[in-house]
Amino acid sequence: MYNGFFKHGIPGAVLAGFGLVLPSYLLVLIFSIFYQKYNDVSYLQNALYGVSPAIIAIILHSGIKLSKNVLKKDYLLYVIFFASIALTIFLKVPILYLIVSSGLIALVFYSIKENKSQKLNFLPLVLASPLAFIQQTTQTAGAKLLDLALVFLKTGSLTYGSGFVIIGVLQQDVVNNYHWLNQTDFLAGISFGNITPGPVVITSTFIGYMAAGFWGSVISTFCIFFPTFCFVLILAHSIAKFKDNFYLKAFIKGANAAAIGAILSTAYNLSGSSLIDIATYVIFAVSLVILFRFKVNTLYLIVAAAACGIIVRMIV
Repeated sequence: MYNGFFKHGIPGAVLAGFGLVLPSYLLVLIFSIFYQKYNDVSYLQNALYGVSPAIIAIILHSGIKLSKNVLKKDYLLYVIFFASIALTIFLKVPILYLIVSSGLIALVFYSIKENKSQKLNFLPLVLASPLAFIQQTTQTAGAKLLDLALVFLKTGSLTYGSGFVIIGVLQQDVVNNYHWLNQTDFLAGISFGNITPGPVVITSTFIGYMAAGFWGSVISTFCIFFPTFCFVLILAHSIAKFKDNFYLKAFIKGANAAAIGAILSTAYNLSGSSLIDIATYVIFAVSLVILFRFKVNTLYLIVAAAACGIIVRMIV
């Protein structure tokens, strides 16, 4: 989108974004239709039996890998990181609140530590809501589409760095709050997002389809990418000015620490429905070893885990 904007302005950004998202959207939409129709078929259930623990390993590996790059030797970030894990697991605190509040805590802490006396300058980012698009479809498909739009606009606003950052936010909203999907379906959606060439957030297509059919998939996909599009347009000409801003960097450090803690707590919360016997623990452990020892494409790992699940269920 950024490159498209500088090449041909807003139309270039739109076309670049559309070209990036469309192939993955179509693939996940096909997977979603197939999954909804055949999810009770034994072979698919057996495949998901093997895939689910592998997905837990992928999420956990992502969180640990990110933590090495973000936390380093900063004690405040470690405190935020472990507090985020504890608060999301034991008190079920919404991850969005944790990320924002942790960013503010870090901003104040580092400002005091570095004796920054000047006025804090915040960049006002106003996201224009695609109300006309949403209203047109919600009139025919009901209020659920509006709920989907709001959830994915919020989630899309947090999609920075690794796409795994938003998995915890999605899990809280999609599984716990709105009950659009259960834990098993949610893990299936993440696996589809991992085996397509697009970003992890393309899981939104699966969630939208399972919750509200075709229009749900369109609304969810559009809304999760829309904030990014706005950020690109707003920041494109100012990125050099703000990328080294002390206060922005301080806020992001705290937000990152909380988000990474949320990734690990999400892996824990999802593991209850995935790690159910010795075989799934073995698949999880082997997947984790492979991810840490070899730079394997997650597509191959998921396919191998699916095959293992089918074989184990055929034998047992």
